[in-house]
Amino acid sequence: MMAVCAGPRWAARRAGDAQAVWRAVAPAAVTLALLGAIGVELAVLAAWLPDTLRAFWSGNTGDFHNLYEPASHLQLVGLYSPALTLLLYPFSLMGEHVAYRVFFGMNVAAAVAVAYIAQRAVRSPEARLAVALAVVSLPELHWALRLGHITPMLALAALGGLLLVQRRPRLGAVLLAVLSLKPQYVIAPFFYLACRRQFRALGVMLGVAAAGAAAGFAAIGPGSIATYVGSYLSWGPRSTENLLPVQQAWMYSWPGFLISAGIKPSPALTADLLLLSAGVLAVAAWRLDAAKGAAVAALALVLVTPYSQFYDTLLVAVAMALVLRAGIQPAAAGVIIAALYAAAVVTQTHTYFPVRDVLGPATTSGLYWITPVLLAAIIAVVIADGLARRRAWKGA
Repeated sequence: MMAVCAGPRWAARRAGDAQAVWRAVAPAAVTLALLGAIGVELAVLAAWLPDTLRAFWSGNTGDFHNLYEPASHLQLVGLYSPALTLLLYPFSLMGEHVAYRVFFGMNVAAAVAVAYIAQRAVRSPEARLAVALAVVSLPELHWALRLGHITPMLALAALGGLLLVQRRPRLGAVLLAVLSLKPQYVIAPFFYLACRRQFRALGVMLGVAAAGAAAGFAAIGPGSIATYVGSYLSWGPRSTENLLPVQQAWMYSWPGFLISAGIKPSPALTADLLLLSAGVLAVAAWRLDAAKGAAVAALALVLVTPYSQFYDTLLVAVAMALVLRAGIQPAAAGVIIAALYAAAVVTQTHTYFPVRDVLGPATTSGLYWITPVLLAAIIAVVIADGLARRRAWKGA
Protein backbone atom coordinates (compact mmCIF):
# COMPACT_ATOMS: atom_id res chain seq x y z
CA MET A 1 0.00 0.00 0.00
CA MET A 2 2.83 2.38 0.88
CA ALA A 3 4.53 1.62 -2.43
CA VAL A 4 1.34 2.43 -4.33
CA CYS A 5 1.01 5.78 -2.56
CA ALA A 6 4.70 6.57 -2.99
CA GLY A 7 4.46 6.34 -6.78
CA PRO A 8 2.28 9.42 -7.32
CA ARG A 9 4.19 11.33 -4.65
CA TRP A 10 7.51 10.51 -6.31
CA ALA A 11 6.16 11.58 -9.72
CA ALA A 12 4.83 14.83 -8.27
CA ARG A 13 8.16 15.50 -6.56
CA ARG A 14 10.03 14.89 -9.84
CA ALA A 15 7.66 17.21 -11.69
CA GLY A 16 8.14 19.86 -9.04
CA ASP A 17 11.92 19.50 -9.22
CA ALA A 18 11.82 19.87 -13.03
CA GLN A 19 9.72 23.02 -12.75
CA ALA A 20 12.10 24.45 -10.16
CA VAL A 21 15.07 23.77 -12.43
CA TRP A 22 13.31 25.38 -15.38
CA ARG A 23 12.42 28.46 -13.32
CA ALA A 24 16.07 28.74 -12.37
CA VAL A 25 17.47 28.47 -15.91
CA ALA A 26 14.62 30.13 -17.84
CA PRO A 27 15.84 33.75 -17.42
CA ALA A 28 19.29 32.86 -18.73
CA ALA A 29 17.81 30.84 -21.60
CA VAL A 30 15.52 33.69 -22.59
CA THR A 31 18.39 36.18 -22.47
CA LEU A 32 20.56 33.94 -24.66
CA ALA A 33 17.70 33.53 -27.14
CA LEU A 34 17.19 37.30 -27.28
CA LEU A 35 20.90 37.93 -27.78
CA GLY A 36 20.87 35.41 -30.62
CA ALA A 37 17.89 37.17 -32.19
CA ILE A 38 19.65 40.53 -31.87
CA GLY A 39 22.70 39.10 -33.63
CA VAL A 40 20.58 37.83 -36.51
CA GLU A 41 18.70 41.12 -36.80
CA LEU A 42 21.92 43.15 -36.81
CA ALA A 43 23.27 40.93 -39.58
CA VAL A 44 20.11 41.46 -41.63
CA LEU A 45 20.22 45.21 -41.00
CA ALA A 46 23.89 45.37 -42.01
CA ALA A 47 23.03 43.62 -45.26
CA TRP A 48 20.18 45.98 -46.18
CA LEU A 49 21.01 49.38 -44.71
CA PRO A 50 23.93 50.40 -47.00
CA ASP A 51 21.85 50.16 -50.19
CA THR A 52 18.99 51.97 -48.50
CA LEU A 53 21.28 54.87 -47.58
CA ARG A 54 22.73 54.89 -51.10
CA ALA A 55 19.21 55.16 -52.53
CA PHE A 56 18.62 58.22 -50.35
CA TRP A 57 21.85 59.98 -51.30
CA SER A 58 21.67 59.10 -54.99
CA GLY A 59 18.23 60.66 -55.31
CA ASN A 60 17.01 57.76 -57.47
CA THR A 61 13.32 58.27 -56.81
CA GLY A 62 12.19 54.76 -57.76
CA ASP A 63 8.43 54.28 -57.65
CA PHE A 64 8.03 57.65 -55.94
CA HIS A 65 8.10 59.13 -59.45
CA ASN A 66 4.85 57.26 -60.19
CA LEU A 67 3.24 59.00 -57.23
CA TYR A 68 4.85 62.41 -57.66
CA GLU A 69 4.16 62.88 -61.38
CA PRO A 70 0.36 62.41 -61.46
CA ALA A 71 -0.09 64.24 -58.14
CA SER A 72 1.83 67.23 -59.49
CA HIS A 73 -0.73 67.46 -62.34
CA LEU A 74 -3.73 66.78 -60.06
CA GLN A 75 -4.42 63.42 -61.67
CA LEU A 76 -5.44 60.05 -60.24
CA VAL A 77 -2.57 58.08 -58.74
CA GLY A 78 -3.44 54.62 -60.05
CA LEU A 79 -5.72 52.69 -57.71
CA TYR A 80 -4.78 54.74 -54.67
CA SER A 81 -7.52 56.83 -53.11
CA PRO A 82 -7.93 60.20 -54.88
CA ALA A 83 -7.15 61.72 -51.48
CA LEU A 84 -3.50 60.79 -52.04
CA THR A 85 -3.34 63.28 -54.90
CA LEU A 86 -4.21 66.10 -52.50
CA LEU A 87 -1.76 64.87 -49.87
CA LEU A 88 1.10 64.60 -52.35
CA TYR A 89 0.39 67.81 -54.24
CA PRO A 90 2.44 69.99 -51.82
CA PHE A 91 5.45 67.80 -52.63
CA SER A 92 5.15 68.89 -56.27
CA LEU A 93 6.12 72.40 -55.15
CA MET A 94 9.58 70.96 -54.52
CA GLY A 95 11.82 69.37 -57.08
CA GLU A 96 11.25 65.63 -57.43
CA HIS A 97 14.59 64.65 -55.86
CA VAL A 98 14.08 66.99 -52.92
CA ALA A 99 10.52 65.71 -52.50
CA TYR A 100 11.78 62.12 -52.53
CA ARG A 101 14.29 62.85 -49.76
CA VAL A 102 11.67 64.62 -47.64
CA PHE A 103 9.28 61.72 -48.18
CA PHE A 104 12.09 59.29 -47.32
CA GLY A 105 12.65 61.12 -44.04
CA MET A 106 8.95 60.98 -43.18
CA ASN A 107 8.90 57.25 -43.85
CA VAL A 108 11.96 56.72 -41.65
CA ALA A 109 10.29 58.67 -38.85
CA ALA A 110 7.14 56.54 -39.20
CA ALA A 111 9.15 53.30 -39.11
CA VAL A 112 11.08 54.44 -36.02
CA ALA A 113 7.78 55.37 -34.35
CA VAL A 114 6.40 51.88 -35.04
CA ALA A 115 9.59 50.33 -33.61
CA TYR A 116 9.37 52.58 -30.53
CA ILE A 117 5.74 51.70 -29.85
CA ALA A 118 6.44 48.00 -30.39
CA GLN A 119 9.34 47.80 -27.95
CA ARG A 120 7.41 49.55 -25.18
CA ALA A 121 5.38 46.36 -24.70
CA VAL A 122 8.38 44.47 -23.27
CA ARG A 123 10.60 45.17 -20.26
CA SER A 124 14.14 43.88 -20.44
CA PRO A 125 16.75 45.84 -22.45
CA GLU A 126 17.50 42.76 -24.55
CA ALA A 127 13.84 42.25 -25.40
CA ARG A 128 13.35 45.93 -26.25
CA LEU A 129 16.35 45.97 -28.57
CA ALA A 130 15.29 42.71 -30.23
CA VAL A 131 11.76 44.00 -30.89
CA ALA A 132 12.94 47.38 -32.23
CA LEU A 133 15.50 45.73 -34.52
CA ALA A 134 12.85 43.30 -35.77
CA VAL A 135 10.98 46.30 -37.16
CA VAL A 136 13.81 48.40 -38.58
CA SER A 137 15.66 45.46 -40.15
CA LEU A 138 12.71 44.06 -42.11
CA PRO A 139 13.84 43.84 -45.76
CA GLU A 140 10.37 44.87 -46.92
CA LEU A 141 10.73 48.12 -44.97
CA HIS A 142 13.98 48.90 -46.76
CA TRP A 143 12.40 48.31 -50.16
CA ALA A 144 9.52 50.63 -49.25
CA LEU A 145 12.03 53.31 -48.22
CA ARG A 146 14.15 52.91 -51.34
CA LEU A 147 11.19 52.91 -53.72
CA GLY A 148 9.41 55.81 -52.01
CA HIS A 149 6.13 54.11 -51.10
CA ILE A 150 3.73 55.26 -48.42
CA THR A 151 3.59 51.94 -46.54
CA PRO A 152 5.68 52.97 -43.48
CA MET A 153 3.23 55.80 -42.81
CA LEU A 154 0.31 53.43 -43.38
CA ALA A 155 1.88 51.05 -40.86
CA LEU A 156 2.03 53.79 -38.24
CA ALA A 157 -1.59 54.74 -38.94
CA ALA A 158 -2.69 51.10 -38.69
CA LEU A 159 -0.83 50.57 -35.42
CA GLY A 160 -2.14 53.77 -33.87
CA GLY A 161 -5.66 53.09 -35.11
CA LEU A 162 -5.85 49.50 -33.87
CA LEU A 163 -4.49 50.56 -30.49
CA LEU A 164 -6.71 53.61 -30.03
CA VAL A 165 -9.92 52.06 -31.35
CA GLN A 166 -9.97 49.88 -28.21
CA ARG A 167 -10.12 52.93 -25.88
CA ARG A 168 -11.03 55.92 -28.04
CA PRO A 169 -13.01 54.37 -30.91
CA ARG A 170 -13.62 57.52 -32.95
CA LEU A 171 -10.02 58.71 -32.92
CA GLY A 172 -8.82 55.19 -33.70
CA ALA A 173 -11.29 54.99 -36.58
CA VAL A 174 -9.96 58.25 -38.04
CA LEU A 175 -6.45 56.78 -38.08
CA LEU A 176 -7.71 53.54 -39.63
CA ALA A 177 -9.33 55.63 -42.36
CA VAL A 178 -5.79 56.62 -43.45
CA LEU A 179 -5.42 53.04 -44.69
CA SER A 180 -7.97 53.86 -47.38
CA LEU A 181 -5.16 55.62 -49.25
CA LYS A 182 -4.50 52.02 -50.31
CA PRO A 183 -8.13 50.85 -50.09
CA GLN A 184 -7.33 47.12 -49.97
CA TYR A 185 -5.93 47.55 -46.47
CA VAL A 186 -9.25 48.77 -45.06
CA ILE A 187 -10.72 45.27 -45.51
CA ALA A 188 -9.21 43.73 -42.36
CA PRO A 189 -10.13 46.67 -40.05
CA PHE A 190 -13.63 46.59 -41.57
CA PHE A 191 -14.07 42.94 -40.55
CA TYR A 192 -12.57 43.63 -37.13
CA LEU A 193 -14.92 46.51 -36.33
CA ALA A 194 -17.97 44.80 -37.83
CA CYS A 195 -17.43 41.51 -35.99
CA ARG A 196 -16.93 43.38 -32.71
CA ARG A 197 -20.10 45.40 -33.42
CA GLN A 198 -18.26 48.70 -33.19
CA PHE A 199 -20.57 50.16 -35.79
CA ARG A 200 -20.04 53.80 -34.82
CA ALA A 201 -16.29 53.45 -35.24
CA LEU A 202 -16.89 51.61 -38.50
CA GLY A 203 -19.09 54.46 -39.71
CA VAL A 204 -16.44 57.03 -38.76
CA MET A 205 -13.74 55.10 -40.59
CA LEU A 206 -15.79 54.76 -43.77
CA GLY A 207 -17.06 58.34 -43.54
CA VAL A 208 -13.59 59.85 -43.21
CA ALA A 209 -12.29 57.66 -46.04
CA ALA A 210 -15.21 58.69 -48.26
CA ALA A 211 -14.74 62.38 -47.42
CA GLY A 212 -11.06 62.19 -48.35
CA ALA A 213 -11.86 60.48 -51.64
CA ALA A 214 -14.60 63.04 -52.41
CA ALA A 215 -12.18 65.90 -51.81
CA GLY A 216 -9.72 64.25 -54.16
CA PHE A 217 -12.33 63.77 -56.87
CA ALA A 218 -13.39 67.40 -56.51
CA ALA A 219 -9.81 68.59 -57.00
CA ILE A 220 -9.09 66.28 -59.92
CA GLY A 221 -12.44 66.73 -61.66
CA PRO A 222 -15.76 64.88 -61.75
CA GLY A 223 -14.77 62.90 -64.83
CA SER A 224 -12.20 61.05 -62.74
CA ILE A 225 -14.93 59.22 -60.84
CA ALA A 226 -15.94 57.01 -63.77
CA THR A 227 -12.30 56.36 -64.63
CA TYR A 228 -11.49 55.35 -61.06
CA VAL A 229 -14.53 53.12 -60.59
CA GLY A 230 -13.92 51.40 -63.93
CA SER A 231 -10.31 50.71 -63.02
CA TYR A 232 -11.21 49.34 -59.60
CA LEU A 233 -13.93 47.02 -60.90
CA SER A 234 -11.35 45.26 -63.07
CA TRP A 235 -9.53 44.13 -59.92
CA GLY A 236 -10.35 41.42 -57.42
CA PRO A 237 -9.43 37.72 -57.66
CA ARG A 238 -8.42 38.38 -61.29
CA SER A 239 -5.89 41.01 -60.25
CA THR A 240 -2.98 38.96 -61.56
CA GLU A 241 -4.33 39.35 -65.09
CA ASN A 242 -3.69 43.12 -64.88
CA LEU A 243 0.01 42.66 -64.10
CA LEU A 244 3.03 41.51 -66.01
CA PRO A 245 4.09 37.98 -65.00
CA VAL A 246 7.12 39.29 -63.08
CA GLN A 247 4.86 41.70 -61.19
CA GLN A 248 2.55 38.84 -60.29
CA ALA A 249 5.51 37.13 -58.61
CA TRP A 250 6.18 40.21 -56.46
CA MET A 251 2.95 39.81 -54.51
CA TYR A 252 2.91 38.24 -51.04
CA SER A 253 -0.88 38.02 -51.02
CA TRP A 254 -2.39 34.66 -51.99
CA PRO A 255 -1.85 34.96 -55.79
CA GLY A 256 1.88 35.48 -55.28
CA PHE A 257 2.04 32.63 -52.77
CA LEU A 258 0.42 30.30 -55.28
CA ILE A 259 2.98 31.29 -57.92
CA SER A 260 5.79 30.61 -55.44
CA ALA A 261 4.28 27.16 -54.83
CA GLY A 262 4.20 26.43 -58.57
CA ILE A 263 0.40 26.70 -58.77
CA LYS A 264 -1.47 28.83 -61.27
CA PRO A 265 -3.34 31.55 -59.32
CA SER A 266 -6.76 30.93 -60.85
CA PRO A 267 -9.54 33.34 -59.85
CA ALA A 268 -11.52 30.54 -58.19
CA LEU A 269 -8.61 29.32 -56.07
CA THR A 270 -7.62 32.86 -55.14
CA ALA A 271 -11.21 33.64 -54.13
CA ASP A 272 -11.35 30.49 -51.99
CA LEU A 273 -8.19 31.47 -50.11
CA LEU A 274 -9.44 35.03 -49.64
CA LEU A 275 -12.75 33.74 -48.26
CA LEU A 276 -10.89 31.33 -45.99
CA SER A 277 -8.75 34.16 -44.63
CA ALA A 278 -11.75 36.44 -44.18
CA GLY A 279 -13.65 33.66 -42.39
CA VAL A 280 -10.76 32.94 -40.02
CA LEU A 281 -10.42 36.67 -39.29
CA ALA A 282 -14.16 37.05 -38.67
CA VAL A 283 -14.34 34.10 -36.28
CA ALA A 284 -11.21 35.22 -34.43
CA ALA A 285 -12.35 38.84 -34.11
CA TRP A 286 -15.75 37.70 -32.83
CA ARG A 287 -14.27 35.20 -30.35
CA LEU A 288 -11.33 37.17 -28.95
CA ASP A 289 -11.14 40.23 -26.74
CA ALA A 290 -10.34 43.65 -28.21
CA ALA A 291 -6.55 43.43 -27.85
CA LYS A 292 -6.22 39.97 -29.38
CA GLY A 293 -8.75 40.89 -32.05
CA ALA A 294 -6.64 43.91 -33.01
CA ALA A 295 -3.61 41.63 -33.35
CA VAL A 296 -5.41 39.23 -35.69
CA ALA A 297 -6.74 42.17 -37.72
CA ALA A 298 -3.14 43.30 -38.26
CA LEU A 299 -2.11 39.75 -39.14
CA ALA A 300 -4.88 39.65 -41.76
CA LEU A 301 -4.06 42.94 -43.52
CA VAL A 302 -2.24 41.14 -46.34
CA LEU A 303 -4.29 37.92 -46.26
CA VAL A 304 -7.71 39.36 -47.11
CA THR A 305 -6.66 41.36 -50.18
CA PRO A 306 -5.93 39.89 -53.61
CA TYR A 307 -3.22 42.48 -54.25
CA SER A 308 -0.35 43.21 -51.89
CA GLN A 309 3.14 43.82 -53.20
CA PHE A 310 6.22 42.63 -51.31
CA TYR A 311 7.16 46.03 -49.87
CA ASP A 312 3.73 46.34 -48.23
CA THR A 313 4.49 43.28 -46.12
CA LEU A 314 6.33 45.55 -43.70
CA LEU A 315 2.79 45.80 -42.26
CA VAL A 316 3.81 42.63 -40.43
CA ALA A 317 5.56 45.01 -38.02
CA VAL A 318 2.12 46.23 -36.93
CA ALA A 319 1.14 42.65 -36.14
CA MET A 320 4.35 42.13 -34.14
CA ALA A 321 3.64 45.19 -32.00
CA LEU A 322 0.03 44.19 -31.35
CA VAL A 323 0.82 40.54 -30.59
CA LEU A 324 3.08 41.78 -27.79
CA ARG A 325 0.18 43.82 -26.37
CA ALA A 326 -2.48 41.12 -26.76
CA GLY A 327 -2.05 39.52 -23.34
CA ILE A 328 -0.68 36.31 -24.80
CA GLN A 329 1.78 34.24 -22.78
CA PRO A 330 5.23 35.80 -23.42
CA ALA A 331 6.75 32.57 -24.71
CA ALA A 332 3.92 32.11 -27.23
CA ALA A 333 4.13 35.75 -28.33
CA GLY A 334 7.89 35.42 -28.80
CA VAL A 335 7.48 32.33 -30.97
CA ILE A 336 4.85 34.05 -33.13
CA ILE A 337 7.03 37.13 -33.64
CA ALA A 338 10.13 35.04 -34.40
CA ALA A 339 8.15 33.03 -36.97
CA LEU A 340 6.81 36.20 -38.62
CA TYR A 341 10.24 37.80 -38.80
CA ALA A 342 11.96 34.68 -40.15
CA ALA A 343 9.20 34.16 -42.73
CA ALA A 344 9.44 37.78 -43.91
CA VAL A 345 13.23 37.63 -44.30
CA VAL A 346 13.24 34.24 -46.04
CA THR A 347 10.37 35.22 -48.33
CA GLN A 348 12.22 38.33 -49.47
CA THR A 349 15.27 36.20 -50.35
CA HIS A 350 12.96 34.07 -52.52
CA THR A 351 11.76 37.14 -54.46
CA TYR A 352 13.40 38.16 -57.72
CA PHE A 353 13.53 41.93 -57.47
CA PRO A 354 14.74 43.90 -59.26
CA VAL A 355 14.78 41.88 -62.48
CA ARG A 356 16.57 42.48 -65.75
CA ASP A 357 13.85 41.04 -67.97
CA VAL A 358 10.60 42.78 -67.07
CA LEU A 359 8.82 40.69 -69.71
CA GLY A 360 10.06 37.44 -68.23
CA PRO A 361 8.04 34.68 -66.57
CA ALA A 362 6.58 34.75 -63.07
CA THR A 363 9.21 32.86 -61.08
CA THR A 364 10.52 32.75 -57.53
CA SER A 365 13.47 31.00 -55.90
CA GLY A 366 11.35 29.41 -53.20
CA LEU A 367 8.09 29.43 -51.28
CA TYR A 368 6.65 32.68 -49.96
CA TRP A 369 6.40 31.51 -46.36
CA ILE A 370 5.08 34.78 -44.97
CA THR A 371 1.57 34.24 -46.35
CA PRO A 372 0.73 30.91 -44.65
CA VAL A 373 2.65 31.96 -41.52
CA LEU A 374 0.37 35.00 -41.17
CA LEU A 375 -2.66 32.69 -41.32
CA ALA A 376 -1.05 30.25 -38.89
CA ALA A 377 -0.30 33.12 -36.50
CA ILE A 378 -3.99 34.06 -36.35
CA ILE A 379 -4.85 30.47 -35.51
CA ALA A 380 -2.05 30.41 -32.90
CA VAL A 381 -3.48 33.52 -31.20
CA VAL A 382 -6.90 31.84 -31.01
CA ILE A 383 -5.38 28.64 -29.60
CA ALA A 384 -3.32 30.56 -27.05
CA ASP A 385 -6.46 32.38 -25.93
CA GLY A 386 -8.34 29.10 -25.60
CA LEU A 387 -5.58 27.53 -23.49
CA ALA A 388 -5.48 30.59 -21.23
CA ARG A 389 -9.25 30.41 -20.74
CA ARG A 390 -9.02 26.70 -19.89
CA ARG A 391 -6.28 27.30 -17.33
CA ALA A 392 -8.31 30.11 -15.77
CA TRP A 393 -11.39 27.87 -15.60
CA LYS A 394 -9.46 25.05 -13.94
CA GLY A 395 -7.90 27.50 -11.51
CA ALA A 396 -11.33 28.77 -10.53
